[in-house]
Amino acid sequence: MAKNQRLGRNSVVAAVAAAGEVSRDVPLPEGVILRDEFEMIIWRQFTHARLSSDWRDLDLILLAKAVRIESDIRGHQISLDKSGPVITNQRGGFIPNPLISIIDTLQRMQLAIIRSLSLAQTETDPRTKNAAGFAQTGFRSLIDGTDDLIAR
Repeated sequence: MAKNQRLGRNSVVAAVAAAGEVSRDVPLPEGVILRDEFEMIIWRQFTHARLSSDWRDLDLILLAKAVRIESDIRGHQISLDKSGPVITNQRGGFIPNPLISIIDTLQRMQLAIIRSLSLAQTETDPRTKNAAGFAQTGFRSLIDGTDDLIAR
């Protein structure tokens, strides 16, 4: 009698599952609204970390918060790039740009969410669900590198 084995991420079944979900976008959970199309782009980037079937609604709610924070970080970073790291105060003295502190706070909040979702775990960690996301990314780049003969 054959012993039941867990299928690893290198199994054929795992590869077929990852390939099958390459073009699937993860929908927003009920009640979650993103502010604009830019946040939807970030949403798609973040949700590609896992197979769409591996996301729970609670994870997606937290991920939506991380997406909104990422959008805010990028907007503040553009402003910081324009104004510079040092600005002049009302008395004419130089002070650190307050945007640096705001961006730092937002990044800390975002990293806490990402850690709670285990999105930053490495490919070699066997406990992570993210391994399928790595395979999915590989399939996505392979498909993007081919001509338009493949249906997406």
